[in-house]
Amino acid sequence: MKRVEALIVVAGLGLFAVVVSRIGWTAALTELRRIWMAIPLLIALSAVRLFLQTRSWKIALSAEGLKGSVGELIGIRLASQSMGYLSVLGPAISEPMKIRLLGDDWRSAATATIVDSGVYWFSSVLAGVVGCMAATVTLAHSRYAATVFAITALFAVSAGLLLRRKPLLATLIELLGRRAPGWLKKGAELEQQMRGFRERNPAALHRMVFIGLVCQILLFGEAAVVIFLAKLPVHLLSLIGIEALVRITKMTAGWIPARIGADEGGAVAAFIAFGFTPSAGLMLALARRSRDLLWCVLGLSWLAWKSHQAGKNRSFVEAAPYAGHLSHSE
Repeated sequence: MKRVEALIVVAGLGLFAVVVSRIGWTAALTELRRIWMAIPLLIALSAVRLFLQTRSWKIALSAEGLKGSVGELIGIRLASQSMGYLSVLGPAISEPMKIRLLGDDWRSAATATIVDSGVYWFSSVLAGVVGCMAATVTLAHSRYAATVFAITALFAVSAGLLLRRKPLLATLIELLGRRAPGWLKKGAELEQQMRGFRERNPAALHRMVFIGLVCQILLFGEAAVVIFLAKLPVHLLSLIGIEALVRITKMTAGWIPARIGADEGGAVAAFIAFGFTPSAGLMLALARRSRDLLWCVLGLSWLAWKSHQAGKNRSFVEAAPYAGHLSHSE
């Protein structure tokens, strides 16, 4: 696995080098100097989004009878997302890690965590539909129109599957019968738990959806900041369309550690598709990467601190009986 990850990282770095060489190293260095103006604003917007996402998670946990401070949940979110961001496994490692770090009842914690992630993905899909529709309108007479239209249809189908009342995985299990694999049955159980959460806590779910949509607006705001600093004459439909195309790259490249090269290539391609300078796309990708790496440092530092604290607590518990034995012997 480590060899595969190393090869993927090397390929990502090669893709990054290709993207930069196409833009021009001089223009790329110029954008590197300019992104320092965007990074503080992106960090501020991302901090607000991080707080809102954690607030949504806390609402789900509270609905399941679990408690947790916002500060503790922020640490868990940053740590798990950092591991997923830097690993080939992506969400396959970050979501179970969030549940494990909670340290509460496994089933309730899993339900609340998966519901929170599902709601956020649902809001992201809705934003993707809107963005792709905006891109379709803007690029209607370009050579990218058919591709964008196909992506819009895919987003719309995904949203429809998430909204359908009948469980999707349970239907697949009925069709497969005894041939249904074990992992699919476990997925169906989790899907049933999520639907049960929606029936038990409709008010909490509505609040979580609203928070998720606000988070999507903040993501559009990040792109707006970079476009403003790049002094590009971009109107609202182009802004929403660019962010939607960039988001597609993130979804499809989540298996690449840190999405090296993919983020830069996707952002550059999105700006080129809308007829803008590719260096602005590189600026957006590099600013977001700097922000993400900062969150990784904070998340991994928090995880190391918690591990150290847990080790100290275990040492104290193990030493307590021995200390008591010495006091009695004296």
